[in-house]
Amino acid sequence: MLLSNSKRLKIQGIIKRIAQDKSITLEERIYVEKFAHHNSTISLWLKKANSFRRNGTKNDGGIDNLLQSFGIDGLDKENHFNPNEDDISDWFGGAPGWLRRS
Repeated sequence: MLLSNSKRLKIQGIIKRIAQDKSITLEERIYVEKFAHHNSTISLWLKKANSFRRNGTKNDGGIDNLLQSFGIDGLDKENHFNPNEDDISDWFGGAPGWLRRS
């Protein structure tokens, strides 16, 4: 999905406000989510922004910084796989739609 420059700038502005934990409207959130479901780059931007909002920016050079820079969920304990309680197929089932179709 190709984006016009104005759409990309609008999306980046909304995502920047999410990362800074500033308020956004429901319409803005829906707008960004719509593009994130179809565009892996926007999905990654949104995951990183949510990580920055929840955990702050990790600049310590450690594993948390690496996970955050790649947009990988793993900083939150609820995202960790527990073999005693979780089924591996269910755990990976939360992948974005564009990835499941690959």
